[in-house]
Amino acid sequence: MLADLFADALRNVRAHWLRVLLTSSGIVWGIALFVLMIAVGDANREHYRERLEVIGRKAIWVFPGAVIRNGSGAAATRRVDLDLDDPPRLPGSPAVEHAAPEMFAVPRILKGGGHIKVVWTMGVGPHAAPIRNYQIAHGRFISQGDVDARRRVLVLGHAVKQRLFGRRTALGETVRLDGHRFRVVGVSVRKGEQLNNMGPRDDEQVLLPITTAQTLFTGDDLINYIIYEPPTREQGVWSIDRVRALLGRHHAFKPQDAEAVAFFNIADAIKLVSAILVAVVVFLSACGVLTLAVGAVGVMNIMLVAVTERTREIGLRKALGATHRDLFIELVFETTIITVAAGAVGVGLAAAIIYGLGLLYDASPGFELIMPRVSFPPGLALLSCIVLVTTGILAGVVPALRAARLDPSVAMRED
Repeated sequence: MLADLFADALRNVRAHWLRVLLTSSGIVWGIALFVLMIAVGDANREHYRERLEVIGRKAIWVFPGAVIRNGSGAAATRRVDLDLDDPPRLPGSPAVEHAAPEMFAVPRILKGGGHIKVVWTMGVGPHAAPIRNYQIAHGRFISQGDVDARRRVLVLGHAVKQRLFGRRTALGETVRLDGHRFRVVGVSVRKGEQLNNMGPRDDEQVLLPITTAQTLFTGDDLINYIIYEPPTREQGVWSIDRVRALLGRHHAFKPQDAEAVAFFNIADAIKLVSAILVAVVVFLSACGVLTLAVGAVGVMNIMLVAVTERTREIGLRKALGATHRDLFIELVFETTIITVAAGAVGVGLAAAIIYGLGLLYDASPGFELIMPRVSFPPGLALLSCIVLVTTGILAGVVPALRAARLDPSVAMRED
């Protein structure tokens, strides 16, 4: 019996294929937009989180400032200078996991591989690797031995290596940085675009032992700033208070002297951007839900029109013995056929659009910072289909009940 009712429903859909096609187009576009918007929203949230974390997942920067004293004019302030003795003091606190000194050695001329490039040089310590998410593709990172011995060794950023050596290996090559001979000991993994930079992108920098940078370029033991990471991102605020107190003991300022040292916590930037992106995802989800609701209204309208147009037919079938149940089930089957078919086509359309976005992403590396790689979410697509079919069936209940309750004698007199 159910098979016969399903066959009748399918024949009715075929008989009115144009009307079904026009109404289903709204459902198709609605579910495609729903899947696409949710997928793009999730991809953006993950993309911008990764772009922020490229420079360090838990990194906190400490910049030197000045202590304000009683008086006026220049004599009322005392500069706080950070040096190489400061970073080793911080890991003694439970609030700090790793700490490293860093200093800019400004843009310098690098010659190697038959090419010349102006590069940003950065003096670093060995702990900069875990803090700053430096991963080595070939060779090794700056070691403590390099720092202690003031060795003339370099780690090249991915873009610098590509510019100087192309596809050739750079390991062991001798290069000249402002006329000084250096040996390349490592090449970093490509980081790509960054939302946070200390100077240019990390791929455009070369790294050398901080003591070597001081010996060759500055002539003192001062550093530009300290970079450290707490055990967890959530402990960042607590660690700032502890680090300020530790540095205050050695540089003669009070923990409440906020101007003595300044902090930049990457977690603050991540939290701000994450809040914005969550709001975007909620907005896109709401738009998707409204789109599905519009599709459900479309299903209800088409089924109400179908019942109105087939009033005489329904009356005749009831006069010949069709029960309320038969008519109700047949119209629900029609609704299910329309929604399932439209849902499948909509998911296919969303998958095609996402595939096209993937091709555009691969063909446009310059858009890496602003354009995420969107992946097709099969779980979301299945869930949206279930929601659509359920919504469509519920939307078809009212027209089905109306058809089932028609009085045969009245229905057969309809023009």
